Amino acid sequence: MSSLQFHIERLSGLLQKEIQTVIAQELRDPRIPPVVTVTQVKLAQDTRNATVFVSVYGDNKAQNDAVAALNKAAPFIQRIVAGRITTKHFPRLYFKLDKSIEHSQHINELLKDIKNDLE
Repeated sequence: MSSLQFHIERLSGLLQKEIQTVIAQELRDPRIPPVVTVTQVKLAQDTRNATVFVSVYGDNKAQNDAVAALNKAAPFIQRIVAGRITTKHFPRLYFKLDKSIEHSQHINELLKDIKNDLE
């Protein structure tokens, strides 16, 4: 693994942990439900931009509202996390909804249906 790739993965892990902490403890937006999980942080190669994937408990409208609120609160989150993590250039945060959990549940349901059909 190259030194740059190691740096990006390490920074992604630190960002994921700190962003999760800020969302859980310091945001007071009613559009953000109490159960929001940061599932992954993808950094650009130059580490100037980061896509933060979040999983939000609730229906489609609640999920979209939460992601919109997180994107609006991104400068606040950046400022708090930048005070905790030392880097040359702190990345700009962009929040996106992570639908991988819903997708895996759908696949599991399909597999159960196939199993039932075979029996």
